[in-house]
Amino acid sequence: MKLLSSALLWTMVCLSGCVHMASISTTSIPVERTKPVEAEAYRFLFLMINFDNFYVDELTRDLASQCPDGRVEGILTKQEDIMYFPAIAHAVRVTATGFCVVDAPSEPTPPSTEPQAEPPPTVEPVSDEMAPAENGP
Repeated sequence: MKLLSSALLWTMVCLSGCVHMASISTTSIPVERTKPVEAEAYRFLFLMINFDNFYVDELTRDLASQCPDGRVEGILTKQEDIMYFPAIAHAVRVTATGFCVVDAPSEPTPPSTEPQAEPPPTVEPVSDEMAPAENGP
């Protein structure tokens, strides 16, 4: 019986997993929230060894591809650490959600209905030939 309970306890410890939320960040939330976008990056780590973080670069490209005519604002990122088997099988999941904001095309300014003011007349310099003659002694 003691051997069975020890084996059961050992199995529960080895097969148990947990999830830990490591970080959360957000940017300013836009007024226009009609088109939500979401992307996720996932990496499995054996013996908790991570050689690079290039998998996160796919996340930003995925978000940008979902909003080709605008920009993504109000981005909320979450990083989750998932442990499947303690110290053996580990994973990291990064999720980003945001909103695609498309700028409204700028409207051309309508022509003015006010009458245009006439430019001031140009003044030409006076030449020596047109200067008044001086009276002699």
